[in-house]
Amino acid sequence: MDTTPAFHPLDYLSVVRRRMWWLIVPVVVAAVAGTALVIGLPRSYQAAATLGVAIPAVSQELVANAQHNSPEERLRNIRQILLSQPVLERVVKEEGLDKEQPVVEAVNDVRERLELDLPKADPSLPEGAAEQFSVRYTDSTPQRTQRVVNKVAEVFVQENSRRKEVRAEETSAFIGMQVQGSQMRLNEIEERLRQAQEAYMGALPEQTNANVAMMTGVQQQLETTSNAIRAEQDRLGIIERQVEGMKAGASTTDPSVPGLPSTTPASMIQVIKLQRDLDAALTAYTAKHPEVIRLKEELAGAKAAAAADANRPEEERTASLGLDPGYRSLLGDREQSRLRIRDLQRQEQQIRGQIGVYRMRVESAPRVEQQVATLKREYELEKNQYGELTSRLRSAEMSENLVRNRGGEEFTILARAALPSAPVSPNAQRILMVAMLVGMCLGGGLALGREYLDRAIHDARSLNDLDLPVLGEIPRIGSVA
Repeated sequence: MDTTPAFHPLDYLSVVRRRMWWLIVPVVVAAVAGTALVIGLPRSYQAAATLGVAIPAVSQELVANAQHNSPEERLRNIRQILLSQPVLERVVKEEGLDKEQPVVEAVNDVRERLELDLPKADPSLPEGAAEQFSVRYTDSTPQRTQRVVNKVAEVFVQENSRRKEVRAEETSAFIGMQVQGSQMRLNEIEERLRQAQEAYMGALPEQTNANVAMMTGVQQQLETTSNAIRAEQDRLGIIERQVEGMKAGASTTDPSVPGLPSTTPASMIQVIKLQRDLDAALTAYTAKHPEVIRLKEELAGAKAAAAADANRPEEERTASLGLDPGYRSLLGDREQSRLRIRDLQRQEQQIRGQIGVYRMRVESAPRVEQQVATLKREYELEKNQYGELTSRLRSAEMSENLVRNRGGEEFTILARAALPSAPVSPNAQRILMVAMLVGMCLGGGLALGREYLDRAIHDARSLNDLDLPVLGEIPRIGSVA
């Protein structure tokens, strides 16, 4: 048999009516406590100023070439500049926050109250401000909150522009010093390369083919000169024999007496010639023939002249030869031949020296190439570095001009902070709602606990639950007016 008492919905209403004060008192106490918290807690106001990147005044291509900051890098730079000591010190001093506490503490306090984030897109902002940043500041008074956040935005924009100018100038100056150093090194290497090329002029690698061709031509010239010397020496030998023959009285100009040595005296040649004529006449005539007799007489005279010529002193023969034009011509030819031979021999010596020079150049070309190649490679590397530094310097100067003329990206205040109309803390609605919720939960718990501990019989339904008959019910007697 189920003994669980049946619980009627009207019982809840009876419980609420009996335990009303158990519910009301905790709710009222919680509401009073919440109101006290709202009144007693210090109020904090928050204001926000929106910053953005101004549209460049020059071509986007120039700006793209001069600036390459991503949104993340820009946000990091903004945070560094915004929370930097110079910016916050300036804000603290201009807003008079240093009068309430030391500058260092005031700066730290402002730094802790500042917040930087990326707000959502706002259709009321100017078109073109694609990258926006919000600066929020929290303080105890709405007026100071508004002033401080606006001042922070203004000082940040000014400090950012100043830092960009200083950074651009320092970058240009630094790269300019590197360009000057690179140019000095380049000039030094170029001078060393020029000196090396001058020192090895003629033996440079690119001149090897020309040296080989010149050496081949000089060798051919040497061969020609050697042949000319040999020919001239042969001619001199012939002239020398002719001179010696004339000194000895020889004459080789008579073609009727061939086969004689060049040193045969002229008188002896005459004797031989007459002897041959006499022999020829004896074959045709008798010894008594007048022609034979004439030839015998001439032969005898020729032999006597030959004997006298052979016995004559050499000084007389030389003196007589000096009057002979043919002899003097031979002497002149001999002297010219000797001079010609000496000239050719001197030319041959010079040609051999030239061949040695060209051979030395060709043989030293690999060593010179290695030395010059090292300087050329060093020169090319320095030249490339100089070109790269020059390009960087032009970019840095362009960036400096853009920053100085405000032609590049510049931060601007898109929306100044408005005067906060309500504090962000404490949140009165939230505190009161939480207090009421706590009071209702506490009152409900107390009422249910008190009802659970109460053992009294309050109505007839309670008797029915106990299976007891109800004999009668006395109604509640109201108060008499």
